[in-house]
Amino acid sequence: MISLTELHAEEGLLMNGELTVVAKVEVLEVVGKLDVSEESSPIMKTIDVNGFQVLPSQVEYAKSLFERHLDIASKFRPKNPYLKTAYMNVLLSLTQTICQSPQELSNDDLSDAGAALAYLREAGFELDWLEKKLNEVKEKKKKEEACLAEIQDMDEHVKPLKKKYLDLEAQIDKKKAELLAARAPLSLNDDNVV
Repeated sequence: MISLTELHAEEGLLMNGELTVVAKVEVLEVVGKLDVSEESSPIMKTIDVNGFQVLPSQVEYAKSLFERHLDIASKFRPKNPYLKTAYMNVLLSLTQTICQSPQELSNDDLSDAGAALAYLREAGFELDWLEKKLNEVKEKKKKEEACLAEIQDMDEHVKPLKKKYLDLEAQIDKKKAELLAARAPLSLNDDNVV
């Protein structure tokens, strides 16, 4: 594990702002056979939507993105089908993130969303509309945080007033009891009466 700060600090790890990770896997021995029916296979089938492979559950949403934003992928450069799928997954995840309530999103989430947006734009997606939505969500998040801070501040100011109010209520109740006692008629059956 390496933090982004360390990654940027180390020379030679990033090439043009990108990190390439290469892994080599060697199969030493195959034990047994994989006998899995196609129905129970964990591999998900994908469906083509405007040249991008998406999961069946994402088809309608992806189609609606292309219908509402006709030029969304007009300048998209990558041709590798795996990269295209990865970019589309980032785009779909980003749009779902932006549709969350500001209460559900942290400032880190919004920062990551901004990075994902830049990543998608660099690949050639036309996302002015999405940037506008992201900025709206960021503004809502700022407003939410400001309101929460103001509410907390007001609550701190109200606490001593509430205590004073409760103290006065108790004093009023005590004086009412004294008033009732003072208004009570005397009885001739008392021993103190001559």
